[in-house]
Amino acid sequence: MKRLFVSDLDGTLLNRSALLNEETIEIINSCIEGGMDFTISTARTPSNALKILKPLKLSLPITLMNGALVYDVANGRYIKEEYLDELVVMVILGLVKTRGLSCFLYGVKDGVLTAYYDSVESKSLTYFRNERIMKYDEKFVEVDDLSLIAKDKVLYCVLREPKEMLEGLGRELTVVRGVKAEFYPDVYNSEYYMLDIYSEAASKKDAIDMLRKQGGYDSVIGFGDNLNDKALLEACDYFYAVSNAHPEIQNMADAVIPSNEENGVARYLQQIMNEQ
Repeated sequence: MKRLFVSDLDGTLLNRSALLNEETIEIINSCIEGGMDFTISTARTPSNALKILKPLKLSLPITLMNGALVYDVANGRYIKEEYLDELVVMVILGLVKTRGLSCFLYGVKDGVLTAYYDSVESKSLTYFRNERIMKYDEKFVEVDDLSLIAKDKVLYCVLREPKEMLEGLGRELTVVRGVKAEFYPDVYNSEYYMLDIYSEAASKKDAIDMLRKQGGYDSVIGFGDNLNDKALLEACDYFYAVSNAHPEIQNMADAVIPSNEENGVARYLQQIMNEQ
């Protein structure tokens, strides 16, 4: 039986410092070298995900930005890109501004993924931006009006605020045609929630379904922790939640394994390899 193993990053494979533990690196590389088909499915952008994953000997395509992008690691190119329609972007921006919120729009221009913003009034988004510039060298550009970016190739819209500030917008987006939205806790700061908005043609499930078909896999085994991993769970024949996972994800999983701090995913993969 040909199996594909897929892990989320934050809160699942990464520790509380958003890093790969040395034990996890060693075990996963050993599994890959032993013939295991292993890949990643994350909400992270290409620049920071690839930097974090550099110690791993990945060769299979990885799913980024909740499925809006699929990146072919072996050949250094995107094999799936799902963009938002210009009118849809304008609707999203209208809803965001009506509620007095700020956001980042991720667009591709001249082959470079860039986060655009027109306000730095949000304390949480300022922290988000500064962290990603300092740690991952992500590109952020301030513009006078985000609506001017709508005509470009827009992949993603990101908001990060306390839960009560985003709940209403999250509900409104459920009736907007052409979009999907993921609303989930920030695993690194319980004060905040993330709201990721992207094309309805994209999801972790759609991306993994594509990889399953292309690779001819008989089964997919996944690992996750947060509410935005529901789509990954749906794509898997078996899904395991780490013990630090959101209670809803633990209840939906086939089983619960040790936490991200205990290298739960890596140790489970090692067990699978030892049983072969």
